[in-house]
Amino acid sequence: MKKLLLIGASLALALSTTASFAYDNVTPAEAYNLATSDPDTMILDVRSRYEWGFVGHPAGNKAGFGAELEGKVANIAFNVISGEDLVANQYFIEDVKKLLADKPNMKLITMCRSGSRSKAAAEALEAAGIPVSNMLEGFEGGKDADGYRTVNGWKNNGLPYIAACDGNGYARYKYDLNPAGMMIPAQANW
Repeated sequence: MKKLLLIGASLALALSTTASFAYDNVTPAEAYNLATSDPDTMILDVRSRYEWGFVGHPAGNKAGFGAELEGKVANIAFNVISGEDLVANQYFIEDVKKLLADKPNMKLITMCRSGSRSKAAAEALEAAGIPVSNMLEGFEGGKDADGYRTVNGWKNNGLPYIAACDGNGYARYKYDLNPAGMMIPAQANW
């Protein structure tokens, strides 16, 4: 009986110390609706600047669809390239706080390629006390049977996006430098 109580107490302690996150998960369509209807919600794309520029990002397209996303999407990479390695961006939380400095009521929706990095970013932001939701499926979505990203995600749901860069992986944006000299978008300049 003592063993059973000890095992039960150990299990209860383990469960109580396991990290529990309260952020919501939303679909790409829900993320779009929230970002465009709530002035205090914006999408935080946590992919690299190369993905942002070459693959595309939520924005108004050349046909004018998505103009309501202007000022509602930012890009701050959760992971960065260091030499030949992909490492955590040590300035991620600091950069997000700078982004939100004049937006105290802003809630972020994290987004990445397929949903893994955005989940980790949402956990980090929530741990830092920043209101956040995570967008399931990501920008490109999951892979089909042939390995192509055609299953779901922002692009595959027909939501507005644009792929525009200067050939070096930079979207056409003005940039600010953080202490490591990493570039983060400051303001759209289309």
